Amino acid sequence: MYWILFVMSAIVAVVVALIVGGLATPRDHAVARAIELPVQPDVVWTTIRDIAQYSDWRHELDGADVVDTDQPQPRWRETTSRGSMTFGITVDEPPRRMSARILDDDLPFTGEWCWSIEPSGDGTRVTLTEQGSVPNPVFRFIGAHFLGHTRSIDRYLKGLAARHGVPHPEIQDARAV
Repeated sequence: MYWILFVMSAIVAVVVALIVGGLATPRDHAVARAIELPVQPDVVWTTIRDIAQYSDWRHELDGADVVDTDQPQPRWRETTSRGSMTFGITVDEPPRRMSARILDDDLPFTGEWCWSIEPSGDGTRVTLTEQGSVPNPVFRFIGAHFLGHTRSIDRYLKGLAARHGVPHPEIQDARAV
């Protein structure tokens, strides 16, 4: 009988710890990561803007479909085994800067990504910045302390690098400002 009480107390303690830890973790975050690619900026820009081809090089995606084609800026839906997210472009400055935000309002997080593309030597430096917000304290704690805020950015940059012939890129912390 005591073991049931012990197990129940342990479960409650873990839940309370997650909530308290989440409340102590900032709701908003900004992170930036960068890579160097051996191709010209316009080539990188074309890859980033070719949304319909994302699932060819972003292996975590089951699909990427352009939606709402009547909008002035593209909107697209990315589908993975865990569900889908819809994005809309907010800044479009070819071939050097693009921003897109999550349009879905039923997710446990929201945010925006900003791509910065700059010439660097004979190639290109790509910086990807995430400005995110996680209202739910449990998701916030798990995201910040177990998954990490750079996980999706790193996965994206690794796929982009592999698409341009760099199978093992050096991903740098670019410190969001």
